Amino acid sequence: MADGMKWIKIVTDIFDDEKIQLIEALPSADSILVIWFKLLVFAGKQNNDGVFRLNQRIAYNDEMLSTLFRRKLSTIHEAMKTFEDFGMVERINGAYAISNWSKYQSESEKLDIAREKNRLRQKKWREKQKNTLLQASCNKNNVTETLCHANVTLTDPDPDQDLDLDKNPNHRDVPTVPVDKFVDNFSIDHGRAGSLSDSRVGQELLAFSDDSDLQATLKRWAEMRDGKGKPLNLTTVRRNLSELRKLSSDPKVQRAIIEQSIEKKWIGFYALDKKNDGKPKKDCPFCHGSGVYQADDGKYYICNCKDG
Repeated sequence: MADGMKWIKIVTDIFDDEKIQLIEALPSADSILVIWFKLLVFAGKQNNDGVFRLNQRIAYNDEMLSTLFRRKLSTIHEAMKTFEDFGMVERINGAYAISNWSKYQSESEKLDIAREKNRLRQKKWREKQKNTLLQASCNKNNVTETLCHANVTLTDPDPDQDLDLDKNPNHRDVPTVPVDKFVDNFSIDHGRAGSLSDSRVGQELLAFSDDSDLQATLKRWAEMRDGKGKPLNLTTVRRNLSELRKLSSDPKVQRAIIEQSIEKKWIGFYALDKKNDGKPKKDCPFCHGSGVYQADDGKYYICNCKDG
């Protein structure tokens, strides 16, 4: 895990949130709310995308949280169950995780964290490339196995290059792969350090819907994130797909939401930016009342029709 965050973002109207108001109506409201803020602070200190893990093998359980938060185990049980029931906390591979953790991060913190992760990811990728080039050179020149496996360090042409990648959005150390080369199989590794090189990410995207158009749009969105240096991992893909489900259950609207993120280069999903306040016309020949239509270019757009 990276160094902990120094700040977490709390909005001033947090106590107007309906979930917080429902918690305040519970007999143990004060204790549960204290635990909620302790969880948010702890997630910031851990800086692990809101997932509570001691290490790769051990996830924090109620007993451990009871010790760390200095609260009774029964209170922790009640609080965590409440948070799960209200969708404030979810389980990811057996570990507690703050739902929609990104909204508690400031933009500057997000940028610093993303930059550090990108630097480490690029460093790891370059080391892999060095080893590959060295092995290829050994094979080509028929060098003895002993020499090939010696501790050889190759010179990095620009060790600080990672720190400024965000200044040039077109810069990529890793080549991308056209969408049509992996439409039929998310889990194929095309030799790039991107979202779809992780078969688990591909499986999550593929399992989201049986709609082939929606699947293809999700793949394009994953590629767009790779191009920005923000490849998906198991945690972020689940969190974003969960947010997409909350925004809409209609595949057409979901595709429009994804297209909007691709067009605006957003790494997450947000409500559609509608240009009118009325409801779509039920007899509209384009959207048929859904508010979204598919154009000749195959993309989905907001329909400008409205009643009234």
